[in-house]
Amino acid sequence: MAEAKLNNAGATTTIEEIHPDILIQVLHHLDGPSLASVNSATSYLRSISSHPDLWRRLCLSTWPSLHHPRILPLVKSSPHRFFSDAFPYPTSFTPANDADLPDELISAVDLYQRDIPISSFVLESDTSSPTPLFHISPFVISAPDFVTDVLPEELTLSWIVIDPAKGRAVNLSSRRAMVVRRHCWCWEAVARFTTARDGWVVGVLVKWWHEGLGLVELQLTIWDEGGAPVNYMEGLKVVMAAMKAERKAMGEEEAKVGYFEYYDMKINKEEEKLIRTCRSGTPPTQAVTVGILKNLADVPELRERLIEENMANVRVSSAVEQTKWRRTRRSFRLC
Repeated sequence: MAEAKLNNAGATTTIEEIHPDILIQVLHHLDGPSLASVNSATSYLRSISSHPDLWRRLCLSTWPSLHHPRILPLVKSSPHRFFSDAFPYPTSFTPANDADLPDELISAVDLYQRDIPISSFVLESDTSSPTPLFHISPFVISAPDFVTDVLPEELTLSWIVIDPAKGRAVNLSSRRAMVVRRHCWCWEAVARFTTARDGWVVGVLVKWWHEGLGLVELQLTIWDEGGAPVNYMEGLKVVMAAMKAERKAMGEEEAKVGYFEYYDMKINKEEEKLIRTCRSGTPPTQAVTVGILKNLADVPELRERLIEENMANVRVSSAVEQTKWRRTRRSFRLC
């Protein structure tokens, strides 16, 4: 039992003797993981730290988008459960064939710079009437574009998907970007706020038109183990599987390990096919293959070996083809 000694009086006092109102004021300053730790300390602290006002205040301060009138009643009805659903990561994305699909999904999106909220959105998606397009069109939920001067490395993102009928929620963003790539073609920068589980990658793709003061696009997307976007029906099943899955608190490094393992697996599957194409094809085909290899992974360490091997093949084959072309051109001149 926790005790505190009062040296001036030579007496001791237990945590149970501290007035609950005082403890609640102290607990108001804790974040979610710290409050959960207090909840498992003693039975007395558990009864104090389970107070709904603590968790309601924590939810609303962590995610400002929850003040929306469609979401606030869900938070107030069971704030502790909502936080337990939305804060830790889901441990599985494997969909069930007989999944009970929702009639509506609500997305609560919050963006932060150095943990300070800078923008919030609430998106409502009607899924009550599936059409044939659900089996064709990719699963994408887009947030409104906005202008910001926040750099990709400074941005923190939360994307909570809520089933209002069941009162369940799941956070599908990795909070911090797993990978940031800067392009010289369409987009100035692309950041992936994603998590990988069971061969699925779920998360948010954030695109900057220009760094500095630029237009930003956000899209919630789901990819399969081959890296292809899934259709809307399959995406709904993955989201519902994530809602029902157990939760696990993970740090940023642990989340990155899972993401990089997925890309390592993806490269291993594509490596042999692409290398066979590169070694047996003509120089134009090989050049295209090298371009694919360069963009196959977001992680330079994973693609460096592939690029080096195939660039060597292209150089050797190109030299042979150039020799053949010179001989052919010489023979035409002789004719």
